[in-house]
Amino acid sequence: MDGQGMKSLAARLAFALGAFVLIILLRKDVRADDWLFYAGSRQGEVHDSTLREWYALNRLDPVTEVEANALHYYDGDSVASNSPLPGGIVKVWEKSAFKKETKSYEDAKAEVEKEEEARLNRKISVLDYGWLFPMAVNRATKEIAILIDVNCDTKEFFIVEVNTYDKTGKRMTREIIPDEYFWSPIRSETIMEVLSRKVCE
Repeated sequence: MDGQGMKSLAARLAFALGAFVLIILLRKDVRADDWLFYAGSRQGEVHDSTLREWYALNRLDPVTEVEANALHYYDGDSVASNSPLPGGIVKVWEKSAFKKETKSYEDAKAEVEKEEEARLNRKISVLDYGWLFPMAVNRATKEIAILIDVNCDTKEFFIVEVNTYDKTGKRMTREIIPDEYFWSPIRSETIMEVLSRKVCE
């Protein structure tokens, strides 16, 4: 192959590679928009980083987007049923995004350490991080993503996994619940009921 042919081949490869990268980037943008808003709530502060806090979804009244402290979304592409017929158990990823301004985890951790050193009048030790970690996570939490199983027939739900993220998108905690028998009834007039109607229809 002569020099001209090599240049032509290189140009075609560069074009193909550029087109491939553009497709990937566009697909990424589309995926980012797959979160569908379904309700707002007045969800307050996170008290610790354990799963039991996220059963609060079953206690939150839906409010308008303007009134809300937290906006709730579900990933339409993640909705998966165990049955081809209506009903059955549906898996779905849900995300709560807080309107409040938060810090990055590193900044929140440094702030909590400084405050606790002043309160205790001593340097923070390695042993202190067991109780300081949830405080820093609480302060830094911007979004929570949870994987939920919804039983459309019995009107119950089970939280499978909980992830907390700071404002930079860094995942701070991940909690997986292995006990599949710990189902909760879906309370009426809550955002959980709104979500179940969306994914069970």
